[in-house]
Amino acid sequence: MALPVLTRHIAQTKLDAFCQRKIPASVHHQVRLELEFAGDEVTLLETRPYFRDPSQWTRLAVARFRFNGASSTWSLHCPNFRKKGQWRPYPAQPSRDLDKLIAILDQDTTGVFWG
Repeated sequence: MALPVLTRHIAQTKLDAFCQRKIPASVHHQVRLELEFAGDEVTLLETRPYFRDPSQWTRLAVARFRFNGASSTWSLHCPNFRKKGQWRPYPAQPSRDLDKLIAILDQDTTGVFWG
């Protein structure tokens, strides 16, 4: 199910602001954070020039936010490194306030997002 239009707009605005704060414009030629929306999920991707061919950029999924329309809450998920391409819930309570989950991602006390 796709995100409601207003929910998507709010999520994009908040996550774009986070990406701009996290990676200064002065290093965008070396690393960027991008968003990918699919259904009720938003994936945060770290992109960098490929070391063998800097004209190509690599993409690494860092975090995923999932929206539960029934409860109007967001949940935070981290990559499952044991099963490539899969995600596992991060041990944070789902929240109606996306900013709370963005703060958890930013602090990353476990090292699972920013290593």
